[in-house]
Amino acid sequence: MPGAKELDPGDSIEQYLGSMVREARLALGREWTQTYVAAKVFSSGSRISEIERGEDPPDRDLARKLERALQLPRDSLVNLVQILNQLSVRSYAKVLSRQNVRNYAKTYMRRQLEATAIHEFSIVVPGLLQTGAYARGAMEAGLAGDAAQIDGYVRTRLDRQVVLDRADPPWMVIVLDEACLRREIGGRQVMREQVEHLLAMSERPHVNIQLLPASSASVSGSFALLTLPQGERGAYTEGFVTGNYTEEPTDVMRFQRVHDLLLQVALGIRASRELMHAIAKEHAA
Repeated sequence: MPGAKELDPGDSIEQYLGSMVREARLALGREWTQTYVAAKVFSSGSRISEIERGEDPPDRDLARKLERALQLPRDSLVNLVQILNQLSVRSYAKVLSRQNVRNYAKTYMRRQLEATAIHEFSIVVPGLLQTGAYARGAMEAGLAGDAAQIDGYVRTRLDRQVVLDRADPPWMVIVLDEACLRREIGGRQVMREQVEHLLAMSERPHVNIQLLPASSASVSGSFALLTLPQGERGAYTEGFVTGNYTEEPTDVMRFQRVHDLLLQVALGIRASRELMHAIAKEHAA
């Protein structure tokens, strides 16, 4: 387990929260080790260490348990977690101007990498399923930035796709708006390659892609539902320059109902593959 390091609570909300947990634990006595606290909140010593170092803050449920175990004021940690989860996603241009692009939707991205299941509805091809050329075309259409910045952001997006190649990849159920496959992002060849990539990915046993026909009613934005290793769930919504991640059960359930309704009117897996084959041919014509 990594050793303790000096934390500056002013560095970030994550580090401020971590310092609160560490100071409260130490104030309770020498027997209150990270392992001892972990046992009280049904977690692990390494997880408590990550929290105290400000590397990976707790979710709402774990924050509540830590408040009780460490005798902290009610909502003192939970409120900080909610602030982190509700931080709006900045515009792409602002993100690209930062040295670390992982600050973009960082809570959602961090949770996505550890998710055991991802249920998503999207009006664009989801990032985990994008080709490099499609990602570049989408960014060039909607971003202000030079080629070097876009190059870096495309690499970052593709790097995240390693989650699909791990030994225990997340179960994915994607409802994809048919219209996004007909819209030419980056040109016809780029779109043909993107649709063919989706077809290849859909052959994986853990990836399910179903198209929402253009004739069906849709919703105005994209959203994703994550199931995490301990059963916690989160919902992420995204617009053109804003986004929001929440683990509030009522919010998550609301988006789950919308996803279920969209899934009911989406084409089946076989019919979706047939339509994707047809669209790929159209882009090749």
